[in-house]
Amino acid sequence: MMTILPFLKDVLPLAVSLVERPGDGESKKEEVKEIVFGLFDSFGIDLPFDDDILDHILDYAIDFVVDFFNDRVWNNA
Repeated sequence: MMTILPFLKDVLPLAVSLVERPGDGESKKEEVKEIVFGLFDSFGIDLPFDDDILDHILDYAIDFVVDFFNDRVWNNA
């Protein structure tokens, strides 16, 4: 689990930025999840728990990153 958290910390902001466009909130969230799961597969990262658990964690983490970007990045551009 400890190696997953730094990976997510680095990947989530990038993935959220890559899919950013007006509207389509749930579609963008699913695209971010596809990016994350794809990178896990590409790098051979085996999760010590079921993918559904990571999916649930990603729901909250993506919302957190988007809220942060809305408050500190995108509204100031």
